Amino acid sequence: MNEVEEILQKIIQIRDDGACETRVADYLIRLLQIHDIKTRVIRFSGNCSGFIAEIGNNRGPVLAFVGHEDTTLLDNSTEQATVPANDSKIDRKIYGQEVAGLEVSLAAAVFALIELKEKKVPLKGKFRVYGTIGNENSTVGIRKMIAAGLASDLDALVVSEPSGMKIQTLAKIAPKLEKLGIISKNDAVELLKRNQIVEQHFLESARRGALSYDVISQGKATQSSSCVEANAINSLLAFIQEQNTYFENLSNQESLILGPTTPVITKISGSKQLRTMPEKAKLSVFVRTIPEISNEQLIKQLEQIIKKINLKFSAKLSLKINFKHEPLILSPDSRISQITRKVSEQQLHQKLTFIGTANGKNASQFVRTNPRLDVLVIGPGNASYQVNQYVNSKVFRNFIKIYEEVTTEYLQ
Repeated sequence: MNEVEEILQKIIQIRDDGACETRVADYLIRLLQIHDIKTRVIRFSGNCSGFIAEIGNNRGPVLAFVGHEDTTLLDNSTEQATVPANDSKIDRKIYGQEVAGLEVSLAAAVFALIELKEKKVPLKGKFRVYGTIGNENSTVGIRKMIAAGLASDLDALVVSEPSGMKIQTLAKIAPKLEKLGIISKNDAVELLKRNQIVEQHFLESARRGALSYDVISQGKATQSSSCVEANAINSLLAFIQEQNTYFENLSNQESLILGPTTPVITKISGSKQLRTMPEKAKLSVFVRTIPEISNEQLIKQLEQIIKKINLKFSAKLSLKINFKHEPLILSPDSRISQITRKVSEQQLHQKLTFIGTANGKNASQFVRTNPRLDVLVIGPGNASYQVNQYVNSKVFRNFIKIYEEVTTEYLQ
């Protein structure tokens, strides 16, 4: 195992599921400082901190890479425990919680920054890396960085997030991807034909937006044998039925690039005891949104549903918006997109195509304040949010090289 892989394993062994992001940031900051790279630490509340690191000069554009320090907390911890040898490497596969995901992509950008610094590659402009927090919740990290004016000078942005899938998976789900309008069957066949490695990656130039909200129901705390009307959960059940009907009716209004609006109920909470009806109950929902149906349209309709249920059942429902991010349609013809496509095809030995995907919280934050910013999403990893995750060590090293060459060519 080489030095890069050893450092990567140390990073993924740090638990960072929303509580320990300072440890990830501190480790990467120490690594950057060892190589004498200018790094700014951004402290947030609790155990959270981010960073901004850069090399280069003021003689050209600013190219930034953004990655996440946090991990998606998985519910199926029993399955996760089957990961071989606790963050081990087997047959070029480095295992660990979320190893195929966010923090690995950030690590690739950091390694590229270090490599270019050590090689003293001449750049005409700045190469910057943002390490952010709170991606799995409210994107608080990048929002605060942007609000402080720490991203106002960007010309191009690469969002370093997993962009691949196993070639076996692509072959299996190609018909579904065609049905969703992501790639055609002929494109899938061509990709598989020209692919010479274990993964197929994509260049993501469109991303669905996001809307996160809670519906809170006020009832009356009482024993289960008391009045049923006091149960706060009953009002939530009525809301869920109305909400499901609304979103089902939206299913025929699809984006040609991004597909339909997709809601997911992520959490329901009520009483703490089995024999007690809850005084308060809460429903949490996360929606992937599309340009054809704005977040404001959805919020307005949700408010109408709540008003209807409150009147009909004398309920006490209220709506709380956690965050909202607009969908993005980015240009595949931008200079950063074309350079990245060329370099990635050479390094990964495969044909790459542009697609639209579900994620996009960080990208939308940057574009909101800089509408002319050129943005692209590509990074190592192929199994995000699954148990027994791994990253192929060869592909990971390929991405370090991709980030190096893209930066060198863009800032020449």
